[in-house]
Amino acid sequence: MSADRLALGPLAGSLGKVAVPARMRTTMLRRSLREHPGPAVAGLAGLLAAAWLIRYALRGDQHTLALLVGAWVLGWIVLPLLLGGGRGRVHPAHLRLEPIGSFPAAIGLLAASAIGIGPAVSLVALAALPVHAARHGLVAVLVTACGGLLLWLLGLIGSAIALEVVGHAGGPVGALLTGIFTGTAMGVAGSLWAVFPWVSVLLVRAPDEVVRAMAYVPSGWPISAVTGSPERGVRMMATLAGIVVLCAAAYIVLVRRVITAGVPFRPRRTTAVPLSRPADRESAALRAQAGAGRAQRGWRGWVPAATRAVVDRELRAWMRHPLRLQYLAFAVVYGALLAGLPLLSDVDLLLPWAGPLAVLGAAAMSAGLIGLDGTALWLPLTTPGGERAEVRGRALAWLVLVTPIGVLLSVAGVILAPDVDPLAALSTLPALLGAGASVPVWVSLLRVRPAVDPRHPTSADNPTDIVNVLVATGGGLLAAAPVLALLVWGPPGVAPLLPLVGLLCGAAAWWGGSRLADDRLAQRGTEVLAAAGQRSRPPETVIPLKMDAEWYRENRSTAWALGLLTVGWIPVIPQGVMALAFGLDGGWIVAGHLEGGARTAVGLGMVALGVAMLLAGLVLWDRRPRLGRA
Repeated sequence: MSADRLALGPLAGSLGKVAVPARMRTTMLRRSLREHPGPAVAGLAGLLAAAWLIRYALRGDQHTLALLVGAWVLGWIVLPLLLGGGRGRVHPAHLRLEPIGSFPAAIGLLAASAIGIGPAVSLVALAALPVHAARHGLVAVLVTACGGLLLWLLGLIGSAIALEVVGHAGGPVGALLTGIFTGTAMGVAGSLWAVFPWVSVLLVRAPDEVVRAMAYVPSGWPISAVTGSPERGVRMMATLAGIVVLCAAAYIVLVRRVITAGVPFRPRRTTAVPLSRPADRESAALRAQAGAGRAQRGWRGWVPAATRAVVDRELRAWMRHPLRLQYLAFAVVYGALLAGLPLLSDVDLLLPWAGPLAVLGAAAMSAGLIGLDGTALWLPLTTPGGERAEVRGRALAWLVLVTPIGVLLSVAGVILAPDVDPLAALSTLPALLGAGASVPVWVSLLRVRPAVDPRHPTSADNPTDIVNVLVATGGGLLAAAPVLALLVWGPPGVAPLLPLVGLLCGAAAWWGGSRLADDRLAQRGTEVLAAAGQRSRPPETVIPLKMDAEWYRENRSTAWALGLLTVGWIPVIPQGVMALAFGLDGGWIVAGHLEGGARTAVGLGMVALGVAMLLAGLVLWDRRPRLGRA
């Protein structure tokens, strides 16, 4: 009896150590569900999606089902990075002071990760694989069930690795992923008319290119293993199991590194080298003078030194600040998808406009960056000529950063759509660049929304509101309006002059926006500094998520503003601009049923109606009642 106790003692101790993270996670989850109903609501939505996936598996296409399952597992890995899913998890750093080894700690952390609503819902969703394989017999059900379990483990381990690596690799990685995800979601939402036909075809039967690609995607291997030859099925399942084992080994190494060193990776070493000898200091001074001479000989020689310093600071901030990277990634992905997704419906008309759309999005997302700087704005206010250098430096840095992106996307669109005339898109690009560089600086100085903590910004510290976005977008559209007007109503021989008109409009927009920003910062600099230095914003009017008649009676201006700002874009874009500039016809486009002057008049009337609705919405939104305001 004593020998049995001695034999079970180490095993019981190891199991107790493995159970520690699981108990911690259970306590966290229980308290979270008691305090916040959000996870339960999200779990219910996930169960509905899983039920639809299982229903589709009964009669759906094999390859489409594999694609949907792969998207589910990928979303399980990526979405927690974007939605803050790592806050309620047990991390390896929590076990540094516990007497537990790296292997038991990794097993315990994975067991803790499996406790939650997300893993349970994912396990239900992956049951679609054996449901689909039921038509092939009992053996096929067992094989696909094992494959679904391996995919579930792959998602579980992959999510744990991603949260630990990205969370410690720094904010920029998570910011880029967030920008890409939100840009993709908004781009798909803005191109539903082009995506829906392709999705409907995909749900009926996967195209040949999808079938060929799914042969290399792990989510398609469990079903392919039971529909192909036995030798091929064994190879696929063994490869899938090997991938899971490799990911588990990588996670064990990662946990061991965190427990022993505190971080998953070694911090970067500084490149600064101490100068201990006079000769070293003299050579460094000579190199600095040579570099300054080369800078003076280039384009930077035309820019004052104070402005160059602001440009360097802003470029470094764009590359390092998480929210700026998120905004830039969002604009690029959003513009590219708005122009590229219509290809799913064989419409390549918008491809050359990928650059202008991305530039316009980048300008809109830059319309509140002053709020991220906090009290650092006192530096240009206490420097002679600092206001002008601050405005010019911010605008020039934005231009240096965004111009290559806009040009590359435009050139790519022209190459991919050689039959589409790119003159209009290429002519409006300089106008949008000139307006996007200077107008957002003025808008961000005009309406400052401070961040709660500029040193540790999060996605909740979004300094851009709808008014800033609309004004910055309107500035770009106003700068491009002469080019579009000449293109639509100008004489036939004016086409070669459109690039020159675009350059002149961009230069005028640059000059006008810079002058307005200079005047705002010089005349109201102390007010801007005080607003940017606030640590708390005045409480906004709470908008209910369900029908509340009493709230709508007491906040009619807010309700009307939301309605006008939401509906006002319909007359402007589809009913007006798309019908006039691109000649699109459709059953719901009013101008598309008319010809000649009547078509133009109705299109212009729709644009005017939409602009009036948006302006009225802006006025009502600015006058909405706020808590704490007399």
